[in-house]
Amino acid sequence: MESIRKRLADAGYQEPGTFVMDHGYCVSLYVTDPNGLMLEFVVDHPDVDEINAERRRTAHADLARWLGGDHTSNNDWR
Repeated sequence: MESIRKRLADAGYQEPGTFVMDHGYCVSLYVTDPNGLMLEFVVDHPDVDEINAERRRTAHADLARWLGGDHTSNNDWR
């Protein structure tokens, strides 16, 4: 991702035309292309194995909570 970010910067892209967002479970690099389309490049979070293990462990409870009407985020890594 860093090499893509550098190439974009070298080509003159800067915020708000390109930006990085840490979603907690992954990190995304967004860029608006010359046609006005938003592109997203994604890499796994450094703690991806821990995050995946936790999501598997709580999947049934998370779904039950969501179906019960509690739509709060389960993203604790942000």
